[in-house]
Amino acid sequence: MQQHPHILPLPPLDGETVPLPRSAERTANLVKFQAELEFLQCLANPLYLRELSIQGYYDQPEFLNYLKYLEYWRKPEYVKYIVYPTCLVYLTLLQQASFRERLSDPVFVAELMRIGVRHHETW
Repeated sequence: MQQHPHILPLPPLDGETVPLPRSAERTANLVKFQAELEFLQCLANPLYLRELSIQGYYDQPEFLNYLKYLEYWRKPEYVKYIVYPTCLVYLTLLQQASFRERLSDPVFVAELMRIGVRHHETW
């Protein structure tokens, strides 16, 4: 039997001592939700964006389609879960080939890091 990543258990409802178990479909949906949210928030890190460039992900049409698919996180019912909103800025920029190409330049990535640090210093 395949083990699922750790998901927090449901809290018991009023009067229950043990929460009801989740269905397999519900568990699969939670795993997908958590994985997509984690990946999306990794996009807030320019060093991670550069690593994706180095590994050639931006040359794969499937990966670019996946980035387009992640646009649904902008909807109010999903965006409330995002801790690092900069990831949505980078998600937009990643739609542009010129931005993806510049991510292979360590000087450009260092400048993105500097801008990010400066932003958070003055937050």
